[in-house]
Amino acid sequence: MKKRLIFLVKYLLLWLLFFEFSRIFFMLYNYPFLTKLSVKNILDAFVYGFQHDISMVGYVMEISSVILIIFLFIGNVVKIKRIFRGLTLFMLLPFSLLTVSDAELYRNWSYRTDCSVLQYLKLPKEALSSIPLWHLLLLLFVVILIVALFYLLYRFFVEKHLNTFDDIKKWNTVVFIVLMAVMIIPIRGGIGVAALRTGSVYFCSEPFANHAAINDHWHFLYSIGYSKREVADIFMDESECERLCASLMESKNEKPVQLINAERPNILLFILESFTESEILCLGGEDVAPNIDSIAKTGVLFSNCYGNGTKSEMGIVSILSGYPAQPTTAIIKYTEKSEKLPYLSKVFDSLGYNLSLYHGGDIRFGNMNSYFRNGRFEKCVTIDDFDKKEGNAKWGAYDHVVLNRLFSDLKQETEPFFSVCYTLSSHEPFDVPMKSEFYGDSQYEKFQNSVHYADSCLGDFMRKAKNESWWENTLVVFVSDHGARMSKEAKPVSKKEKFHIPMIWCGGVVEKDTVIQDLICQCDLPKMLCNQLNLCSKQFYFSKDILCGDKQFAFYAFNNGFGYMRGSQFVAWDNESSRIIDRSSDLQDTTVSQGKAFLQKVTTDFCEK
Repeated sequence: MKKRLIFLVKYLLLWLLFFEFSRIFFMLYNYPFLTKLSVKNILDAFVYGFQHDISMVGYVMEISSVILIIFLFIGNVVKIKRIFRGLTLFMLLPFSLLTVSDAELYRNWSYRTDCSVLQYLKLPKEALSSIPLWHLLLLLFVVILIVALFYLLYRFFVEKHLNTFDDIKKWNTVVFIVLMAVMIIPIRGGIGVAALRTGSVYFCSEPFANHAAINDHWHFLYSIGYSKREVADIFMDESECERLCASLMESKNEKPVQLINAERPNILLFILESFTESEILCLGGEDVAPNIDSIAKTGVLFSNCYGNGTKSEMGIVSILSGYPAQPTTAIIKYTEKSEKLPYLSKVFDSLGYNLSLYHGGDIRFGNMNSYFRNGRFEKCVTIDDFDKKEGNAKWGAYDHVVLNRLFSDLKQETEPFFSVCYTLSSHEPFDVPMKSEFYGDSQYEKFQNSVHYADSCLGDFMRKAKNESWWENTLVVFVSDHGARMSKEAKPVSKKEKFHIPMIWCGGVVEKDTVIQDLICQCDLPKMLCNQLNLCSKQFYFSKDILCGDKQFAFYAFNNGFGYMRGSQFVAWDNESSRIIDRSSDLQDTTVSQGKAFLQKVTTDFCEK
């Protein structure tokens, strides 16, 4: 048993060495990118990338343990040697090929290789036509060298521990079974809520440093699990789709109705977890969030704003990138695709704004880590920055704790700043440090209480903020990440009421208090803000600005379907059954066609990124 365990440990260390070697090879092969990194960033790429490396080692552990368990009952040294030699070569060949090809492709594509490269194998001649023959042969030679090097390391330093067997008992299989069970933890990236993703290893605003942290063997296998979801929704000819979308997105380029009286104000953006019309009095709901209701009366309330999706990762991209949600997935899960999005934060970063993000939870959840890092949020205050006693056991720090930290930090913040605070406590399981103000123990009543708690925290923050020196030059924006899936009465997720959310502009730079009833979406925020500050907004194609006279409509996506509103007309379409599942009485065919065209444009753009 002892020698088998020594063999297993050395075998896993061999593969860990291989993955570290692959990262070094990737960095050196792309030396021009490497020279732009600090020594700290280079070292951090290894530190943060270890999550991917140890996850891959975990998979190797599972396979190896199964083989060792089987051969406990056979006891044939020759056969077990052959099995592991074959296994080692079987993995070394494709892994080495991926190591070399990925380094080469990154030089041209600037992103790590995923399973999309497999489509080029259908036309190998065309795929290889851009590579000179001598270069191709050189790369193949390097692959062979890597395979030979690590195979020899295996033969001379690892395999020798299989030469003799210890006398063991059959129950010793329990040891290997326990080891296999334990390795589930590093495979999924820990025991927390957030499972390991490509973006989990992102740690700074330098793209190459983040890319170097990725274990591309892990990333390639991970991408296979999502490849089948990249299918555009096609309803009409491309020309007809383009015509309809052009008519929708056409801008009059008029000077916007000015709501802000400062040229370069601070921006404080609150993304509210699950705040929806049913909890907000000024939107026609109950008086669950009196502070938000009061704030709306002193600022600009966009009373007909709709969330684009059903999940936080969809809403965040809509708010900060002006990119609508997709019905069956979220672009934030695809790191290479989300890197190509426009970012409101990048706009402000280019103007010299100081960027910061505050969230009591784990931003690795939903791959938000990579998204925010790509958005140049160098300062991210998250769950790791708070004491565990200051939050619930599952999600992270309570909202009052996070808002107190934000308030304290803003006292020292250099202006102008762009700060995003994403609230958390109104997320399931609705565990908040406040006695329930809503009698009953139903999930909906717990949700209401959590919204009431979050609202009270926001009210306290705003009352204190008005006395601060930065207030007079600050725009404060409140907008929900998505609607609430929970409601007092059971309603289908497609119902537009579930997507009706607050958006409020207030602060020292807001000219007046008013209510704007025009139909808008979350994804309109980037263009509206840019136009208010006389900044270029063309990069936010799917974003519109009703303050400039753009057409009014709202779009949202739910599980394999979409909702679309234009004026009083409304349609909800289900892709699974290919039919309308909800509609207004005055619905016209033109409105249905516009909704389909918009979804087709969004999903086609998603697939092409």
